Amino acid sequence: MRDKIAELENLVNSATLLIKELEEENGLLHKQVSSLLKERNKTTQGSMKTKEFKDWQKKVKNKLSKICIKIEKASTQQDELFTDYGE
Repeated sequence: MRDKIAELENLVNSATLLIKELEEENGLLHKQVSSLLKERNKTTQGSMKTKEFKDWQKKVKNKLSKICIKIEKASTQQDELFTDYGE
């Protein structure tokens, strides 16, 4: 009977040690997951900022091209105005 009780105590002690080890490992894994989630959020925010910057850059290019077209149009019209007076 004592052997069975001693065996059960050993099983309980080994199970308790295993549970403690698993809890420690779980804590480490939880920290790693938190760290990875933070890094993922940073990456996501960075890619969103990059996309916003590219959209802004595209808008600026479109505005500049429209301004250039207006300048060229005004320049050609101005040349036509002064051709009559120069002769």
